[in-house]
Amino acid sequence: MEELDERLRSISQAHSGTHGMVVFDPYSGESASLNADRRFVAASLSKLYSLLTLYGAASRGELSLEDEITMRSSDVWAEGTGVLYRYPVGTTMTLRECARFLIKESDNTAEVMLNRYLGEKEIEAELRRIGARSTSYWLPNTTTPNDILLVLKAIADPSYTSPELSAEMLDIMTGTAFEDRLPRALPEGTRVAHKIGSYENTFSDAGKVFPEGTDGAGQGYYVVIFSEGATEAEARETIQDLSLAAHRALAPPNAR
Repeated sequence: MEELDERLRSISQAHSGTHGMVVFDPYSGESASLNADRRFVAASLSKLYSLLTLYGAASRGELSLEDEITMRSSDVWAEGTGVLYRYPVGTTMTLRECARFLIKESDNTAEVMLNRYLGEKEIEAELRRIGARSTSYWLPNTTTPNDILLVLKAIADPSYTSPELSAEMLDIMTGTAFEDRLPRALPEGTRVAHKIGSYENTFSDAGKVFPEGTDGAGQGYYVVIFSEGATEAEARETIQDLSLAAHRALAPPNAR
C-alpha cells in the first residue's frame, strides 16, 4: 500500500486538476489515499445515497421493492443524464425498476422521484447511520472520498441489508451506461460495480472492483476518485490511470 500511495500521488501530479481518492483493501484493512477528507461536489454520486436508503428500508420491512411509484410532472428533470424525462407523466413503475433507472442510467428524474418517496431527512439519516458525517445531501451536494467509501462499504456489506439485497445493489451498479472511467483501463473480465458523477469541472467514479478470477461478489477492493478543475477528457484519463494503478497493486497476479 505504501508503494501504491506513492504511485497515486505521482499520477495525480502528472495530470491537471485537484484530485481526491481512496483505495481500500478490505482483506488487509489498509488503504492508500490523497485528499480523502477534502470536500468535492458529489454530483450523481448522491444517487448512491438514495439506493442505499431504499434498500435499507426494504431490509427493515418498511417498504417492498415491488411497491409502485408514479412519475409526477414535478419529478421531471430534463437536464443532465437520464431517460425517464422522455416518458409520459403518470408513468408507474416499481421501486426496484426506479432504482435501476437511478443507477444504470444515472437518471435525474428517478432521483427526484425517490427523493420525494423516501424523504430527504431519511436519506440524510441513512448517511449519518453509516458515519458519513462530512456529506451534505442535495444542497450543496458535497462529500468526501472517505464518506463515499463508507457508502460503498454499506452497499457491499451483506449484514447491513441482506445478502440478497446487497447482491442486487451491486448488480445494478454493474454494466451501467457509463463505463468509460474506472472500468475502461482494466483487463477484460474485471467486474466493476460503480457510479459516476459529473458537474461542471468535477468528475468522479466510485465503486468496488472484482478482478477476474475472484468470485465476483465477496472478493474485491474499493476505489473512489474525484477530479476537480480539469476538462472531462483529462479527468477521464486521470481516473483511468489511477484505476489501473490500483488494479495492478491489488489484483491477483493472474488477473493483472
